[in-house]
Amino acid sequence: MSRRRTRAKMSPVRLALLGSTALLVMAPIEASAQTGPAASQISVQSAINTPSRDAAEPAEITVTGTRLAVSGFTAPTPVTVLGSDLIEKSASPTIGEALARLPSFRATTSPATQQIFPANAGARIADLRGLGASRTLVLLDSRRFTPSTSSGTVDLNLIPTLLVQRAEIVTGGASAAYGSDAVSGVINILLDTKLHGVKATAGYGVTDRGDGDQYFAQFAAGTSFDEGRGHVIFGAEYNKDRGVGGCYTRTFCSDEVGDLTGTPGAGGRPAHNISHGVHTATLTPGGLITATINAAGVRTPAKGGPLSGIQFTGNAAPGGFIYGNFAGALFQEGGSGAGLNTFFGDPALSIPVKRYNAFGHFEYEFSPAFTWFAEASYGHVAGYVTGPEVRDLGFPSPGTVISIQNPFLPPSIKATMTANNIVALTMGKLGSEFGTIDSTSVRDTMRLVTGGRGDLGGSWKWDGYVQYGVTDYKQTSINDRITARYAKAVDAVAGPGGTPVCRVNADANPANDDPACLALNILGEGNFSQAAKNYAFGTAQQNSVFSQSAGAFNVRGEPFHTWAGPVGLAAGVEGRSNSLNIGVDPISASNGFYVFNQTPSSGRVGVIEGYAELAVPLLRDSPLGTSLEINGAIREARYTNKSAARKNRFDANTWKVGATYRPVEWLLLRVTDSRDIRAPNTSELFTTPVGGQAALVDTKTSTQVFAQTFTGGNINLKPERAQTFTAGATLQPRGVLRGFRFSADYYNIRIKDAIATLGAQVIVDTCNAHNDPAICGLVTRDSNGLLQKVAVLFLNLNRQQVRGLDFEAGYTRSLGNDRSLDLRILATHAIDFTNSALPGINRAGEDGPSGIPSWIIDAEASLSWGRFGVDVQGRYISPGKYDATLVGPEDPGYSILLPYSIDRNRVPSRFLTNLGVTFDLIDQGSHKVQLFANVYNLFDVLAPPLWNGNNNAVYYDNIGRRYRMGVRVSF
Repeated sequence: MSRRRTRAKMSPVRLALLGSTALLVMAPIEASAQTGPAASQISVQSAINTPSRDAAEPAEITVTGTRLAVSGFTAPTPVTVLGSDLIEKSASPTIGEALARLPSFRATTSPATQQIFPANAGARIADLRGLGASRTLVLLDSRRFTPSTSSGTVDLNLIPTLLVQRAEIVTGGASAAYGSDAVSGVINILLDTKLHGVKATAGYGVTDRGDGDQYFAQFAAGTSFDEGRGHVIFGAEYNKDRGVGGCYTRTFCSDEVGDLTGTPGAGGRPAHNISHGVHTATLTPGGLITATINAAGVRTPAKGGPLSGIQFTGNAAPGGFIYGNFAGALFQEGGSGAGLNTFFGDPALSIPVKRYNAFGHFEYEFSPAFTWFAEASYGHVAGYVTGPEVRDLGFPSPGTVISIQNPFLPPSIKATMTANNIVALTMGKLGSEFGTIDSTSVRDTMRLVTGGRGDLGGSWKWDGYVQYGVTDYKQTSINDRITARYAKAVDAVAGPGGTPVCRVNADANPANDDPACLALNILGEGNFSQAAKNYAFGTAQQNSVFSQSAGAFNVRGEPFHTWAGPVGLAAGVEGRSNSLNIGVDPISASNGFYVFNQTPSSGRVGVIEGYAELAVPLLRDSPLGTSLEINGAIREARYTNKSAARKNRFDANTWKVGATYRPVEWLLLRVTDSRDIRAPNTSELFTTPVGGQAALVDTKTSTQVFAQTFTGGNINLKPERAQTFTAGATLQPRGVLRGFRFSADYYNIRIKDAIATLGAQVIVDTCNAHNDPAICGLVTRDSNGLLQKVAVLFLNLNRQQVRGLDFEAGYTRSLGNDRSLDLRILATHAIDFTNSALPGINRAGEDGPSGIPSWIIDAEASLSWGRFGVDVQGRYISPGKYDATLVGPEDPGYSILLPYSIDRNRVPSRFLTNLGVTFDLIDQGSHKVQLFANVYNLFDVLAPPLWNGNNNAVYYDNIGRRYRMGVRVSF
């Protein structure tokens, strides 16, 4: 759009209002649309240290949540805005890290929550309201971004941070405006496509303990040409984070805190007990004898028998093992094994990540009727995960069977076995000697977009685009045990001359011979040959491609006027095709590795949809109020899902109605009701069953076991349907309170036919409690009733609800002489967070990783004093429950005899403080050099002592105090 026409649209009053909005960069706002493409418009200016624009060239203004562009229209949907100044104040090297500060976000996927799992390692994926990342839609300049994962989610690491002008977050359903996935909300990241000048940032970070080194560099530049008709911008960044090691790198892990389960009432204790000094009870690095086997194949616990309390030391010699208190099938309290619990030690507190990206945008106005644009982006993210060691639980789990014929057994053990008619042993083994299963996850994402926009005459405008993007995903896990080969290698017998050989090569059946098999000695530590280990361990590989083709065409304008002003209309058509193609190695394809298997899968999801949106003003400057507007939208879509073998098609529709009422100029009331959808993604539809391992509590046998899980897709899935209601008010006084702003919004999101896997633990619990054949059919037990396998499939079977309140208050005051004060508070109060899979359970008020704290409050105070700037940010997490599915002494109906009883079920509150300071070394108009330094978790407040550090990084800081410093340059 030309500068002349833009200036004609923007009155001085409007510009003043837009400027005041910029000072409230994190406010739920009632967005006033002026002009712009398909996503409606509002102005929130870029923040401090942004190179100057031509004062006569305001940027196009976008408001997320509506497609309309009507002068004076106020969108009824609450929108929170994260401005570039807050990103700078927090010194966040990624937009994902900055967004995670907002109380409405749950940091489900980040380097600090990765633990031992390699899938999408290093990604920062947004999860609004805790409803799951797949229910949060991410847009870039109001257009969908290329999926980074098989589930269609977007890694925010791929977007250059310095180009971000602001992020607008719709904290409610918006499917009528944007289509599928916008159930819990929309994150629209808006780039500064009119950037003039050059910006650069470089920095370094480290923890107070001297680890977690981080290096980052960012660059952005933009310029106009041909008297402003053309514009080009470019941005790039590099970030290397060395990560933080396992829990034992922190002193608080010396407490070795865990949930120790046992028989309800045994020893006067409930079923669950938060215990200290939790060690492994049935497995040790050298191997622990946990059961004996007689000639009839009957297993008897070794504890209390002739081989009780015997483990193998480093050189395979028998040594003593001290049983602790309340020893179960996996853990015990005290006893042997201090500092050796790999369930604490293996997962990193924050994994190493390396990433870089680049983005370019070009546009040229050929005429008022046609402005053409093209853009390209590329991003690379690599995450490095220290995975689990081999963990073979001993009896009552199957463990590893060592025959009396095994030539590696010490003579003294063989003698005891012979004297007691024992033919074999069951051994629990921690495979520390084999090393960890280390994984690398690499994503390379490329995206190309071209399109245009222009005037159609009068108030009517158009825009459209076509886009293609592809993500190449490679996942490699080295040192992964090959299940079948390992079983053959450890079953050793004496061959010719007493040389240990694999039994399959020494028995009388030539059909099972494996010439490559070499006997593997797992007694003690490091007593095997490298060749034997190489046979039994290998590398799991996955090479996948996720691609998206998309396009849209939109028109909008003002077809007529009512007595209160122009009626706004927007309509458009969209189409996209998402495809999935997963290729794996042959062993993974047969679920042959110990963990991290993947199976080959392919499929495509296609959708064609159309929408229309209408806004009608009913009141303007009357005795009944300043304004009253109603707004409605509808969208119809047809989905076609196609795999190699099957095809499925369904239709879906969404709608929204809303209204805003301003009884006086300083008070706005708003309300919306909408139906939103989420269509099943390619992962949920097409992935074939994948094998894994999980530590599960079996309430039927009162044991904790390590069982195999199989997770897979279902092409017959239908869309989720959500009913979303929001209502709120915004207060912005005049006079002596000018600069103050307060808003409150109520939200209620109810989802039907939610796509879910239930979770292996939920499946086991539900089967045990209700004996439902449909659920119990997913559970497999051995002949002794021990839990072995759980099938976890995607189904339309749940109802979910999240309900609560959002609050925001802000105050901005100029202190004169280049001095100013900004105060801001954001708060979210969760009232309900329920799932029909757990009837009667409300996880609102649960501070564990599966819940939502009752209150999360983020407060910030910023003082600018000439060349100096100080920013103090505090985050409060309210006290709550440890686990809402359990009952503790603080809860009604508590009894230690209940299978879901726990000795304490309350978590104390936490308050974290961050401090940032800046100093303008050079401040000469658009030429600036600024030094910055930030301290995070200033008072080194760690998570409540009910979890070890790697068990709950969703809400808490498990790393401790850390620092980040650097320099910003702009000219």
